[in-house]
Amino acid sequence: MTILDDAITLEERARAYYEEARGRVSDQSAGKILGLLEAEEERHAAALKRMQKGDYAAIEASSLLKQVRGLVEGAVNAGSDSISTDASMRAILQKAMGMEQETEKFYRAQSEKADDTEARTLFSQLAEQEQGHYLMVSSLIEYFHRPEEWVESAEFGLRPEY
Repeated sequence: MTILDDAITLEERARAYYEEARGRVSDQSAGKILGLLEAEEERHAAALKRMQKGDYAAIEASSLLKQVRGLVEGAVNAGSDSISTDASMRAILQKAMGMEQETEKFYRAQSEKADDTEARTLFSQLAEQEQGHYLMVSSLIEYFHRPEEWVESAEFGLRPEY
């Protein structure tokens, strides 16, 4: 098994987890958030499979944060006092944090070991995106029952574009 096979396995495991978790939640908002995370992991696996074929094209920037922020803003604007009413979402997100952190560490280690500049760059990009997933998921846990504070937070809140 190669490093790329290991990376694809990590991404596919995370995608399968989000898919399975999405099936367990009853709340539509929770399902949407998990579906977005699932799609991100699928996108990463596709980039790694292209890499196996020699295509080291940069992975496109993630729109995950923007999409999740939109869901949270929708909850706030609708007067909801929580991002999700599904009690299992907190435990799901806690497990997701661990997966995202593990994957980020894996990519950072592979980036440091890579001899090829293109591989190093792609692994670094993937590590940055996984770090973004981790921060977003941990933030959702922190503000699970306080969406107004999440929307107003400096890191994830609304700010004018520069």
